[in-house]
Amino acid sequence: MMRAIELPLAGDERQVLDRIDADWIAELAGTLVRAGASNEPGPEHATVQALAAVLTGIGAEVELDEVAPGRPNLVARVGSREWGDGVVFLGHSDVVAPGDGWTGDPFEPRRRGDALVGRGTTDMKGGLAAVVAAMAAVHAEDPRLPMTLVCTVDEEADAIGALHYLATTAPTTYAACVVAEPTDMVTITACRGATNLRVEVTGASAHAGKPDEGASAVLAASDVIDAVEADARRLAAAPHPVLGAATWSIGTIAGGHGTSIVPDRCVLTVDRRTLPHEVPEEILAALLGDARERTRAAARPGSDRIGLAGVVEMVMPGFETDQDSPLVHCVRDAVRTAGRAGDVGVWTAACEGGFMAQHHGAPTVVLGPGDLKNQAHQPDECVSVSELYDAARAYALIAMRSADRRGDTPTTSTRPGAATSPRSNA
Repeated sequence: MMRAIELPLAGDERQVLDRIDADWIAELAGTLVRAGASNEPGPEHATVQALAAVLTGIGAEVELDEVAPGRPNLVARVGSREWGDGVVFLGHSDVVAPGDGWTGDPFEPRRRGDALVGRGTTDMKGGLAAVVAAMAAVHAEDPRLPMTLVCTVDEEADAIGALHYLATTAPTTYAACVVAEPTDMVTITACRGATNLRVEVTGASAHAGKPDEGASAVLAASDVIDAVEADARRLAAAPHPVLGAATWSIGTIAGGHGTSIVPDRCVLTVDRRTLPHEVPEEILAALLGDARERTRAAARPGSDRIGLAGVVEMVMPGFETDQDSPLVHCVRDAVRTAGRAGDVGVWTAACEGGFMAQHHGAPTVVLGPGDLKNQAHQPDECVSVSELYDAARAYALIAMRSADRRGDTPTTSTRPGAATSPRSNA
């Protein structure tokens, strides 16, 4: 249901918002969901092609950059650089596997009242559709105003798309970064980072009947676990004032060759949720150093033959934006104007916004339609169409109110193709 706008609007803002149509957004989100089932060369290829076609149609300059076969990042820009770089919106084109428990085809979108059902509707093809609708509406009325959409591959796994973007893109002075991940339209001003570590313990094998002739990698792995637990207690005692404590979680342990053989190898994979100032390589070095000291102190048979090594397998940095900053006030006002509460919060989860905050130095928030906790990655995933509509309106207002409007005041566009931009039927 489309609710009345609750806060005052400037004349050009009203014209932009009148162009945004909920059914158009739902149709685009459904197209992106359906593309997820494609047998194209890569898992994101068809989704990105569908997104690129719509963006080109609204007048955007679209660049595709293949990160891996069939896995292209997308960067789409509208507006004039004479007015600065404007807002950058961030999204991702991949989804998790559908899994079991669906009542219909996960990749065949369907309406259920106000809900749009399908894999990725919440995380995050609905958010992408809302961003495109906002860009289309703003650009049709105000063609000089700059906006950018960055859409990466592989966010749900190893963030290879974001890492490729960082390696190939020069820093840009964006006014702000808005990550369109699902937040129930709550403005997320900070989130922890995520680091995946792999720790390998090596020892020496021997017959289990003579364990003193070997060096147990599994027993030495217990020293790594003890070091993790000790540091977890330290972190819990000194939480971040906004984000809370950084945390550890040991995900997997694998080692040994059989019951009657002293294990000469053991591998642990470890999740470490980080705070914005922490350096993953330093975290790993400290963990290995503590574990080595514990192995030496234990003085087990063959302890001098134990080796410890580790690697940082994945890094997704966190970020923090002051809740009293101009950007947060702008975003909250835009959300309220769109008819939502304008609440703020923080995430203990991670997202790719930290990459953008670090690389571009832009103040960053996460704001998007959909229920991350109860809908993302779930069977019969769905998103409210009215929330998609409200998100698009909020995005449009954020882009307009954040722009550095240099040069002459633009006039309403009469360029060819403007009529193809979505317009409200309200």
